[in-house]
Amino acid sequence: MEINAKKTKTMHIGRDTKSLTVTVGNAVLEQVSKYSYLGHMITEDVATLKEVQIRIEKTRQKFWENKELLRSNVGLNTKKRILACYIVSIFNYGCEAWTYSKMLQKKIQTFEMWCCRRLLKVPWTEKKTNKEIIQMADVVERLMQ
Repeated sequence: MEINAKKTKTMHIGRDTKSLTVTVGNAVLEQVSKYSYLGHMITEDVATLKEVQIRIEKTRQKFWENKELLRSNVGLNTKKRILACYIVSIFNYGCEAWTYSKMLQKKIQTFEMWCCRRLLKVPWTEKKTNKEIIQMADVVERLMQ
């Protein structure tokens, strides 16, 4: 196997900001603080909040592209299947690289409730709890699985 030293970069992930010197053959590999992997930004501090916010916005755009289908008089079971197959898979793309925190879990749950409220056509002015929405939609939280 050959490694292209011009294209290969290194990154140190940890609490301390060490400078590493890695050589391949006679070439010293460049150390970077962030890089893009499968369309996701990986950083030294493994901060995924910004990445999740970007993923939520992309998923929200796809949701609105299909709003006629998701907000129409199509049956609730069909809407739930579309949500499970299409929307959840868009959101979860690349989630293997995320580091979960309590704040991140809250943002994901908030987005999931946003989707459920849109499917059920429940306006924000109706004071329904998340528990009530989950019961009405008869859904299981999928984004955190």
